[in-house]
Amino acid sequence: MTWQSSLQLHFDCASTAAKTRLCHRAHTGALMVQRALYPEPDSTDNSQAGICHIYVLYPPAGIADDDRLTLEFNLHSNSHAVITTPGAGKWYGQRKSLRSSRPSDSSKFNNGTQSANSNTSNDCFNDVVSAEQHIDARLDDHAVLEWLPQESIYYDYSNSNANSRFYLAKTASLLTWDIAVFGRQAYQETFANGHYANRLEIWRESNLLVSECTSQPANTRWFTSPLGLNNQHVHGSFWAIPSTEIIAPELQNNPLKLGQYLDATITEIRHLIDTQSLPIHCTHNFQGINCRYLGVDVRACFEAFYQVRELIRSKWYKLEPHRPRIWDT
Repeated sequence: MTWQSSLQLHFDCASTAAKTRLCHRAHTGALMVQRALYPEPDSTDNSQAGICHIYVLYPPAGIADDDRLTLEFNLHSNSHAVITTPGAGKWYGQRKSLRSSRPSDSSKFNNGTQSANSNTSNDCFNDVVSAEQHIDARLDDHAVLEWLPQESIYYDYSNSNANSRFYLAKTASLLTWDIAVFGRQAYQETFANGHYANRLEIWRESNLLVSECTSQPANTRWFTSPLGLNNQHVHGSFWAIPSTEIIAPELQNNPLKLGQYLDATITEIRHLIDTQSLPIHCTHNFQGINCRYLGVDVRACFEAFYQVRELIRSKWYKLEPHRPRIWDT
């Protein structure tokens, strides 16, 4: 069965000290949310208690074949939303009936690109029933979005195409991570067949701050090379983009000075990494901080990212630690 699902969530807030409201919710298909939650502790101005938490639910529990999921988040000025998922996302493999009726991956792909001699269309997914997920988030001034889904598991024979785009106003801020697990190691299943495609873009007004794109058939050198996954099956990337209002006014339009500010945050993160023996590395691109994990333990990746998230929330937003309860269930 094919699922065509979409979810639109809009948030607003009267002022920086007021409660963020889920002011608009619309869905088609199986994507949905239940209700807005406010689990964070009270603060002096009640701003932390007003942070809105949302769990995105997808009852089919996974994406398969030619499913299409579209999520749209719109955060109006001064709103702060934490959006996560109640469990791991699953990209299922194609049904055996479909696999047997289609040509092998090697006839369609050549080291991640289409053959120059191919007479097929320019679509690199030609003759492949792919599943798609599109995320579009738009943040107005002084808005903060934390899009922190739990890990995505890519089953053998899955053909995935995920696109995430974030558009930030000048004083908006973003925390987002993506954790990919290739194959199900507990079942001795590797990601030996299929295709993995993932794109991330983060824009500040008309400036592209972050652009990451991976498009690889299974069993290419990217999965085994030291320049790729190096035979590991868990990869995580965490981006933190600060608001320019956090930075002193004289630093806002000076990339070098902004880089020095981010250096100070990275120094604290690296101290945390050393003292807690976290299996991650971090750097910045003069616009935001990036932490990465490469290994075999998805929980180690998740917990490391969580600790970095708490440090950044404390340093940038003066927030007390808070862990969404759903992450422990």
